[in-house]
Amino acid sequence: MNEEDTRTYVPELGDNRDLEESEQISCEVLPMTGDELRSYQRGMVGVKPGTAQALRKAEQIVKRIVAERVVSIENYSDIHGKPITSGEELYERGEPPLIDEIYEALSSISKLREGQRKN
Repeated sequence: MNEEDTRTYVPELGDNRDLEESEQISCEVLPMTGDELRSYQRGMVGVKPGTAQALRKAEQIVKRIVAERVVSIENYSDIHGKPITSGEELYERGEPPLIDEIYEALSSISKLREGQRKN
């Protein structure tokens, strides 16, 4: 994918979408194709749900998707006030609800469209 394929996603987290646009947490993401999403899902085939192995595998998949697909983040900091500006930093130091929301948005085209900032 190219830089022109990026989309701006504004998470719902808390009252984020009610803030002034300049204060909102926003991120540039590269949406996954359906084939890419299915390939990640196939990575879970044969893994018994609810096991430690399933949890580890799911964490690896989410980490990879967030790290590769979240290009940049604006107006977001960790609990120590240190800025988080990339998908990798988000996965390592971000709030789990935000990570989950962005992952869900990347997995759901309708959710991503809903959260896109209007240009």
